[in-house]
Amino acid sequence: MSLRLVSSGSYNVRASEMAHLQDRTPKCVNCAVHFLDDTVETFEVDKRGKSQQLLDKVFEHLELVEKDYFGLQYLDLAPGDDTLRWLDPLKTIKKQCRGPTYEFYFRVKFYVSDPSKLAEEYTRYHFFLQVKRDILSGKLVCTETNAAVLASYAVQSELGDFNPEEHKDGYLNGFLFIPEQSEDFEKLVTENHKQHRGYTPADAESSFLERAKRLEMYGVDLHNARDQSNIDIQLGVTSAGLVVFQANVKINTFSWAKIVKISFKRKQFFIQLRREVADNIDDSDAKGEKAQSEPVENLIGFNMVSYRSCKNLWKSCVEHHTFFRLHQPNPPSKKIFSVGSKFRYSGRTEFQTLEESKRRAKIERSFSRLVIARDVDALCLMAVLSVSYRGVLPQPSDLQETYVTWQYSLSPTVVSYPNHRTCRRLMSHGSTLCLLPWSHTQTIGLRGDLCHMAVLSVSYRGLIPKPSDL
Repeated sequence: MSLRLVSSGSYNVRASEMAHLQDRTPKCVNCAVHFLDDTVETFEVDKRGKSQQLLDKVFEHLELVEKDYFGLQYLDLAPGDDTLRWLDPLKTIKKQCRGPTYEFYFRVKFYVSDPSKLAEEYTRYHFFLQVKRDILSGKLVCTETNAAVLASYAVQSELGDFNPEEHKDGYLNGFLFIPEQSEDFEKLVTENHKQHRGYTPADAESSFLERAKRLEMYGVDLHNARDQSNIDIQLGVTSAGLVVFQANVKINTFSWAKIVKISFKRKQFFIQLRREVADNIDDSDAKGEKAQSEPVENLIGFNMVSYRSCKNLWKSCVEHHTFFRLHQPNPPSKKIFSVGSKFRYSGRTEFQTLEESKRRAKIERSFSRLVIARDVDALCLMAVLSVSYRGVLPQPSDLQETYVTWQYSLSPTVVSYPNHRTCRRLMSHGSTLCLLPWSHTQTIGLRGDLCHMAVLSVSYRGLIPKPSDL
């Protein structure tokens, strides 16, 4: 019997060339980032690349030097979970977020315990915006008295010294500082505002942060949980350790110095504390002499809402402990076989950030806040988020029949000054102006005595000159 060998082969030339071209062509996605001043910028990144590239572009856009305190959050759309998660720079965007719309929020991730540690005024300004937002949203709970003092510093930063001729009754009506704000609260803010004469914006913001850092819930990353008695509580992660709140009242504290290990299993979160030496009494000893001291384990467990929320709390603990307590992050484990999550904080620690600030030459640089420019004669107040229109603005007298088309990448803000005598800042979300759901190109009529101007996504952040100088 003869054995017949049959061989064949094929090679798809066209398919190979197309695959090669596709590999060389980067696939990009657009990521919209919401900043603390409520401006929005869109960044284009490779969707197969690490998320660190988006963070780098954001920091470059802001020209932020002390960047390790900040991060990007995204809304987790997992079923039954609407929590904001921190973007992991070592993972791809596509793996963490569900597209095609990729939206992120630039926020303070690590709240510095002492704001005076921050070398740059620009960094303190972003902390100021974040804490203002926390108070308005109700995340940072404080008494009405403390809130009024903090709000008065914010008013001083934005409006300057109190002027009886300019700041009449109700001049704070357009500002929002706390949930369910009342007229009595605004009067209290006004009385405190009068006491800050001579404070520059930087002075006011520094005083604001110095006062805010003493609040019990300052810089606390809260997570809903239940204790062993099935009572609803909140576990908070801070620079100093873990705190337990019940109905916004702190009931327990676990400092990092007392914690040996943190772990989680499914929906249970565990804190293992340092061993305490207990003196056991030997009942058989008639003299009541103390037996030999024995170490006692102290393991505390909490029930979380879900596995994802439990892991999120554990990751927050890992990141906060590494950032605030270590000189440098621990290197990744080289074990081939390991049990449990391999997550470790990969950024720089606060120690490394402060050391770099000491070595770096201090550069005095100017920046423009989200400011209100005041015209003394006509009291024409304008607040600008960033405008893509860069020409000369017409004088109010020329606006009778003028129609201007503005291009913007954010729902615009409206600033109005009836009769060019008064202006009310319509605000929402605490620190910015009222957002209106308009289309991406809006034609706005500017008519004489009631002038509405739409302001766009931001590149211009300076002061608007007086109408007479335009």
